[in-house]
Amino acid sequence: MSGKKYFEDKITEECENLRELLISKNKMYGNSFFNTLEEYGNSLICIRIEDKLNRLKQIILNGEKDVKTDERLIDTITDLAGYAILSKIYIDGVKNSIK
Repeated sequence: MSGKKYFEDKITEECENLRELLISKNKMYGNSFFNTLEEYGNSLICIRIEDKLNRLKQIILNGEKDVKTDERLIDTITDLAGYAILSKIYIDGVKNSIK
């Protein structure tokens, strides 16, 4: 398998895994990210991502997982990707509803 094909397959796999995770969490938490954005505005995007970046920093400095929350490095990175996608969906939705 070529390097290009490998990375394309891995991107597809990771995006599919993230899609399933986001749908599952959205159902589990009752659309809370979007609801909270509606209540507090776009600054919430920065707050959620900043929280995850701070956790990422602590995990990198202290080992492979956060000793307080038991969250692993890969979980935090996945959450960052998820928040970025959810934020884009929200912002795109707001733009489209204005038109």
